[in-house]
Amino acid sequence: MSRSRAGSLDALTGLRFLAALHVVLFHFGKALVVDAPEGVRNWVGAGYSAVGVFFVLSGFVLAWNYLDGDGRMETGPRAFWAARVARVYPVYALTFLLSAPSTMSMSVSANGWKVAAVKLAIGGLGALALLQAWVPRLALYWNPPGWSVSVEAFFYAFFPRLARWLPRLRPSLLPVAMGAVWVLGLVPPLLYLWLLPDGAGPVDASTSGNWMLALKFNPLARLPEFVFGVLLGWYFVRERDAGTVKGGGAVLAAVGAALLVAAGAAGARIPYPLMHNALLAPASGLLVYGLARGGGPLGWLFSRPLLVHLGGASYALYLLQYPVSEAAKVLGPWLEVSAPVPTFCLLMGLAISASVVVHRYVETPLRSRVRKALQPWVDEESSAPAPARPVVPGA
Repeated sequence: MSRSRAGSLDALTGLRFLAALHVVLFHFGKALVVDAPEGVRNWVGAGYSAVGVFFVLSGFVLAWNYLDGDGRMETGPRAFWAARVARVYPVYALTFLLSAPSTMSMSVSANGWKVAAVKLAIGGLGALALLQAWVPRLALYWNPPGWSVSVEAFFYAFFPRLARWLPRLRPSLLPVAMGAVWVLGLVPPLLYLWLLPDGAGPVDASTSGNWMLALKFNPLARLPEFVFGVLLGWYFVRERDAGTVKGGGAVLAAVGAALLVAAGAAGARIPYPLMHNALLAPASGLLVYGLARGGGPLGWLFSRPLLVHLGGASYALYLLQYPVSEAAKVLGPWLEVSAPVPTFCLLMGLAISASVVVHRYVETPLRSRVRKALQPWVDEESSAPAPARPVVPGA
């Protein structure tokens, strides 16, 4: 079955916005739910887990866009990397610049000019090179959400190598491989909980020891979630090419969504390292796979035009949340806005509006320009033009 006949994956684009919104709520919306039921407070406090949804979704969408039924890439590595750079770097660079004033100001205030200059140079170069996630203490430096883009950059570098290995895997063993990858992803957080290498004490989102930071941000620790998504995506591609993708997604999507919500609402009953890393990958996979197969009511909801439009701008929203929060701090007193609900509404209004503008006038036009600028480098790999193909929105 061709990609066009398999249908678009608009529901997955809508899911991107909802996952990004969950992360924003985690960072800035806790004051809104102080009087809410415990389950709601816990769910907002578990917004960090939505990054894992992004990692599984990223692997799935890359498999959808770039793998054939045998698991081989349908484009060359250089063309793939050029597309990835064009996809992520323009907005990333813009938000790096927008984060510069507050980052520099805080560093100078804390360290003085001389020390701050060294730290800013090292942290800035690491962030621009998308390497910050490899250094625990630099992972959240500059624009904090950028750590996950650093992790994704490693995934993109790894994907062509993974695609060379996939044809060796018997398709009948795909479910076993997904299970094995999931268990592999659970090993680091389970070892952390057993050994407590940062010392005794509560293990939660505030834990900031070097081992915890490495567990949370190191690309190798998050790789199983991405590979799980790739394997699931390849499974879907094989079904699509065999013409067996039809229906059945409503229950799977509903179960996946229910598991994600229930796990978030459980709060401290589920150990933080497991929630942060890999535990919810199967639930995320059920939701993504179910939506790809239609998704029933959830698929209908997530594929509404407004959600799809906001989903297209969700990458910008994710990276703009901190620069916009600094702007909201300035505008809030000026507008005499100080209560939690109006403050959050101001932040969200600014962030969503800015993300739509950036997606329309920065991300979309610069993506084609960057790809065109990289074309001579891509052409060195092959003189044959890549075949035209539809691409999943937001991929």
